Amino acid sequence: MTAVISSFARARRAFAVDMPLKVGVLGAGAVGAYVGGMIKLRTSADVVLVGRRNLVDQVTAGGMVLRPNPRKPRDVFAVHPTSLTVTDDPKALKGCDVIFVAVKTTATAEAASELERIAEKGGFPPHALVLSLQNGVGNGAILTKALEKHSVATLPCMVNFNVVWDSYGNLDSANGCVIRRCTPSKKGMPCLVVQDLPKKAAKDGTGMMDHPSVFSAKKANLAALIDAVAATGLVVKTELDISPTLFSKILVNLQSPINALSGAPVPVTLSKRKYRMAWRALLLEALDVYRACGIKTRKPCVSVLPLILASPDWLYNAAAPVLFPLDPKCKSSMLQDCESGRKTEIDAICGEVVRLARRNANRARDDDASGETWGMYGYGGALGRVLAILGLRSAGRSAGRSARLNARAVELVRRLEFNGLPDGRMAPDELWEALTNA
Repeated sequence: MTAVISSFARARRAFAVDMPLKVGVLGAGAVGAYVGGMIKLRTSADVVLVGRRNLVDQVTAGGMVLRPNPRKPRDVFAVHPTSLTVTDDPKALKGCDVIFVAVKTTATAEAASELERIAEKGGFPPHALVLSLQNGVGNGAILTKALEKHSVATLPCMVNFNVVWDSYGNLDSANGCVIRRCTPSKKGMPCLVVQDLPKKAAKDGTGMMDHPSVFSAKKANLAALIDAVAATGLVVKTELDISPTLFSKILVNLQSPINALSGAPVPVTLSKRKYRMAWRALLLEALDVYRACGIKTRKPCVSVLPLILASPDWLYNAAAPVLFPLDPKCKSSMLQDCESGRKTEIDAICGEVVRLARRNANRARDDDASGETWGMYGYGGALGRVLAILGLRSAGRSAGRSARLNARAVELVRRLEFNGLPDGRMAPDELWEALTNA
């Protein structure tokens, strides 16, 4: 990691970007406001937060109160309201060197249109970068389609930490916007993974058809941003191909519908085996679909996670503080959405697995019609049978062509969106039956 940061520092010295950076956040909810607030707190960057009216009211009235270390809850930092710009008008992002897009996946197309309108009027510098801090795998393509013709580079990211906006529902804004980080840093695990820029300017789907000097300025801009984010205490990693990391994050996010349907904090949800088994069932089905698609995952723990989730409560709960160190009040963003009456991102998580399975089924039918053999996603013979016996993949030639459980999870969360909490809350046995016996 030190070598990576050093290389970025050398790039910034070679192609200087006017400092301080101007960093914007479009869709400044819990994650976006936290990242923007920490950058303002720890660096000299100018920060613009574009969010909902309650964010504007809270920050304007009382600034931001950030708790970045769940292991040290008394570490509290304040950001004065006059030290940053907070608004609900996306036009305020004009002139930003970097724009973090942190809207819900359901609003990505609208966000792309807002940014495109600014870019059409020359509102962004030539070295501007747009980084997607969103769940799912399709947001980068939507943003790229809108912005690459204006030479604005889009870089998907993977957020590997959880925050809670404690003051979200407060009617009194005087105490400011209070955001608390719930997951501590773990050795060897980045908090933020960023799609790296290619080594040279090329038309590669990210808006990189640039003059070499402009492309060098983009590299320097990314270097400056990496330094700024690292200064906040978030461990940053860059990858030339972030796709395996994004698909791995979906597997982790499959616990979100379980957490939302439980209506309880994540540690409480995971302490009950039936809830864990529901997550495990969704995960195993998704892995079958991935293998049928030839999709690779990044995290090595994916292969052992099903075994961990199936362990008895006494064993899991004894190991949980080491395996999954979480704030006792940590909640998934999906549960927070349900509590606030907002539409969830279930379509970008379980819905993505369902879409991939349908694609596999269509391809398999085409192959069957042409007399070709449809491969067993790289696992054959004895190895495939052993993995099936261990419960680490499904048996049979149809594996990966169906995502019945993930489709059912979509239905249950849609029903929860309609009924709301606490009426839509489901006990462990009730959820397991609803998921598996539909």
